[in-house]
Amino acid sequence: MARKNKLKFCVIGCGNISLKYFIDALKISDKSDIVVCVDHTDRKRQLVKERFELPLETDFDYTLNNYDFDAVYLATPTGLHKEYAITAAQNGKHILCEKSLASNFTDAEEMINSAKNNAVAIFEGFMYQFHNQNIYVSKLLKKGLIGEVNLVNAWFGFPPRGKDDFRLNKQKGGGGLLDAAAYPLHFARNIFKSEPTKVDANIKTENGIDISGIINLTFSENRNAQLAFSMNTFYKNKYELWGNKGNIRVERAFSVAPEYIPIINLESSKGSEIITLEPDNHFVKEINFFVENCNSTEKQNEWYKEALSQSQLLDSILQKVK
Repeated sequence: MARKNKLKFCVIGCGNISLKYFIDALKISDKSDIVVCVDHTDRKRQLVKERFELPLETDFDYTLNNYDFDAVYLATPTGLHKEYAITAAQNGKHILCEKSLASNFTDAEEMINSAKNNAVAIFEGFMYQFHNQNIYVSKLLKKGLIGEVNLVNAWFGFPPRGKDDFRLNKQKGGGGLLDAAAYPLHFARNIFKSEPTKVDANIKTENGIDISGIINLTFSENRNAQLAFSMNTFYKNKYELWGNKGNIRVERAFSVAPEYIPIINLESSKGSEIITLEPDNHFVKEINFFVENCNSTEKQNEWYKEALSQSQLLDSILQKVK
């Protein structure tokens, strides 16, 4: 039963991230509640019922007509986001959408326009930015401990998945750019607080799917980002910031379990320091941020613009693959 005075959610897509982290986070948060799950098949119906005491439906239209909720958490493969998002917007539901928002810029524009026309929020969920380690790094940068950042290095890669993994299916929005590279790209844009003036990419494809690559971004004032992604390598998930007075390295940056103990390596004129922080649940913090701001017109417009900028950059790189 939904609690009073909470933003009520419908979770669409009961994959790994929903089942392992996000449904629990919606329950933990004191600002949200979850009333129903939607998945394209009913094979997880019993699991969802037993683990979370929630109903699972296979038809979103039926769910809209039979359940009372205010927002959707969209966690299907990227290629399926557009249809669900537009339907949700047309029915007045706010949208918290897993990255990447859309398979291409055209789809992203359609989704954003639908949200605008129906006065609902659509937020692309890069939850890493809410984690205490990234907030701590932001404070270090503001203090000027490593000076001006001239170079961002970031990596996100993982071993091969099974042949039936959606990341290998182009129709479902597969490919390493949308899945893995999206994080380092988003991170670099936010560190430099601007869009790149030049984009170079060396992308490896297999069967028409972008599997791995190196992306070089040039920003104003001779600032650069060197980013790597992969879906067929040893696991690597970190970033490094090189300033004119020091260096910061975060050992596990983008995909972080709530129980993980963050480690930050800081090098400056004062010497080297290893900073250990408390574990943090960035899923709950992202939910709280979304709930607190989804009804703000100013925030809605800010989120629309941010999601379109991210999608446009991804699209410019995807064009280099073709």
